[in-house]
Amino acid sequence: MGRAQTRSTGKRRRDATDPAELLTRGSDDHYHDVALYDFEYADQHEDIDWYLRLVATEMSKCDSSLAVLELGAGSGRIALPLAHSGHRVLALDRMPSMLASLEAKLTRAELAARIETIEADMRVLPLADASVPLVIAPFNALMHLYTWRDLLACFSEVHRVLQPGGAFAFDVLMPDLDWLTWDPNKRHGVTRFEHPVSKETMCYSTNHSYDHATQVCHIRIYYDLGPRPKPRSEPHKLVHLAHRQIWPEEVRALIATAGFELESHTGDFAGAPISSELESQTLICRKSGS
Repeated sequence: MGRAQTRSTGKRRRDATDPAELLTRGSDDHYHDVALYDFEYADQHEDIDWYLRLVATEMSKCDSSLAVLELGAGSGRIALPLAHSGHRVLALDRMPSMLASLEAKLTRAELAARIETIEADMRVLPLADASVPLVIAPFNALMHLYTWRDLLACFSEVHRVLQPGGAFAFDVLMPDLDWLTWDPNKRHGVTRFEHPVSKETMCYSTNHSYDHATQVCHIRIYYDLGPRPKPRSEPHKLVHLAHRQIWPEEVRALIATAGFELESHTGDFAGAPISSELESQTLICRKSGS
C-alpha cells in the first residue's frame, strides 16, 4: 500500500459497519481471489531472500529431516522457494482458499514431499511441544492478530512448539502515523492493471481509517472496471483489509513475556536500524536452551 505524506484534517467520522464484521472481513476478504493476490505481490522479493538466508543458517544447525513452521503461509510465496531450496515446510494458514492454491502448485513430487499444509489458527498450533527448530511468520501475518492477548497467545504457542535454542523470526510493518491519519475519504495508490484471470482492464485504489483505541487500521481496496477509479459510484469490488499496528517497544515486551530472548530487531531486510523512514520491522528471537 502507498504511504501518504499529509495528515487528515477532516472531522471525526463514524463507520456504520459493525466492528466485529469489519475485523472478520479484514481478515478474509483480501485472500479469496488468490490469483489476484499472487499477481499483486509477484514483485515482492526482499523478504524471500531474507527468509531463505535465515532458514539456511538455522536449519544447518539441526537434523535436516526436521521442518520449518511457517505461520500465515498463504499460497506459498515463501514456502515454495524454501522447498525449492531443499527445506521441509509446515505451511500453516487459516484460509482454505490460500492453502488450496498452494497445494495446486505442488506439481513436482519433490515439492509435494517437502510441503505439508495445515489449516489452523496461529494462536492454537496443532503441533507437539518442542517439535520444530524454527518458526517464521512472514509478510505481516501477525498483523491479523488484533489484540495484545492474541499476539501473546501466538508467541506463547510458538515458544511451546519450538525446540530449546530454536528461533522465531517474523516481520511486521513499522507504524507510520503520518499515513495512518490520512483523509479516510480520499483514494490513494491509483493503479491501472489487467486482471490475471479475466483479463479485464481494472483500476485499483485504496483509503483507510485508523482506530487509535484498538490500533487497527481498516484498509479499503477498491477495484473499478476501466482505466480510472470511479469514486462517486459503487466499485466493481470492495475488499477490506484490517492490520493491527504493532509498535517496536510493544513487540519487544510481548516477546519477553512469552519467554523469548530478542536476538535482532532491525528496520528492514538489509539490517538497517529501526527508523520512521523505513517500512518494515524484522525480528529474530530465540527460545533459551541448547
